[in-house]
Amino acid sequence: MGTHPNGPSLIIERGILLSEYLKDNHDAVGPDVNRKFGITVPFLLKVLSIRKALSIQAHPAKDHAEELNRLYPDMYKDPNHKPELAIALTPFEALCG
Repeated sequence: MGTHPNGPSLIIERGILLSEYLKDNHDAVGPDVNRKFGITVPFLLKVLSIRKALSIQAHPAKDHAEELNRLYPDMYKDPNHKPELAIALTPFEALCG
């Protein structure tokens, strides 16, 4: 689903990573994505099967993530914020705030 180093997508028919394909096919992602991310698609897809409450996560905003990555690259591996989307396949309860 993306070019994130922790979960890079593979184009099976070609036997190459999506990141390699995009180097030669810049237009494959469309002009809007290309303008915003260049030849990267920094998404990391996670499929979770949740049976009990998840731990609380806090992610910095984009500008703060860039600064933390610049100052502490060993701790903050990339300059991106971490927006998340949950799609429930079965009924569930969520708390937010």
